[in-house]
Amino acid sequence: MHSVLTKDMEANFRWHVDQPILHSLTIKDLFEETVLNQHLARLMSDFGSPTRAHAASMTAKRLGYGAALTIYARIKHEVLINPIDCTFMTVAEESTKTSWLPIYSFPVKTEGVYQNTVDWITKDLYTKSLVPLVELLAREKGISRVVLFENIFTYMKWIFITKLQDTSTFQQLINTPASEFGVRKQHPLAIYQSEQSDLRKTCCLSYQTTGAVKQCSTCPL
Repeated sequence: MHSVLTKDMEANFRWHVDQPILHSLTIKDLFEETVLNQHLARLMSDFGSPTRAHAASMTAKRLGYGAALTIYARIKHEVLINPIDCTFMTVAEESTKTSWLPIYSFPVKTEGVYQNTVDWITKDLYTKSLVPLVELLAREKGISRVVLFENIFTYMKWIFITKLQDTSTFQQLINTPASEFGVRKQHPLAIYQSEQSDLRKTCCLSYQTTGAVKQCSTCPL
């Protein structure tokens, strides 16, 4: 089971196999204020973030990609995953440029209590992991929860529609009340869903990255 998963993840995603690691950070580490501050400072010093708000936005995008991979592995390979154990890593010197993208890894289990997928995403992934981290990142001046949640949403839609081709589960999540995700007001998925356009509703600030030459193709600006 694990070998099949590894081959799939390596072939189709930014998945860590045997590359030398320069730096790693596990999602649960970001709940520590000192670690989070060091992470945001590192994005500014090494990876072209001009402000802490920009660094927070880029962090949410990385969280979104990692979350998407946990969903894919869980649905496609029927494994059990604790989202906060997802780790993203820098693996090469040339990664310390504006084009830096981390690779990912997380431990998987094949035995245990298997929750309904929608319940797992709303309660374990969002309520316990993504929502509290968005709250921490949203403390930075110049970035909002709406932007941060859309950064994650783009990867949720991509993994369900493009990779898993599972519109049914995605629609169930869209129809699930916001309170089930651990948020009080705006739904972290439904407010961004549009059948008419692929443009984002908010700008992720990626264009501000040092050395960036153009905006994202889906930028609303």
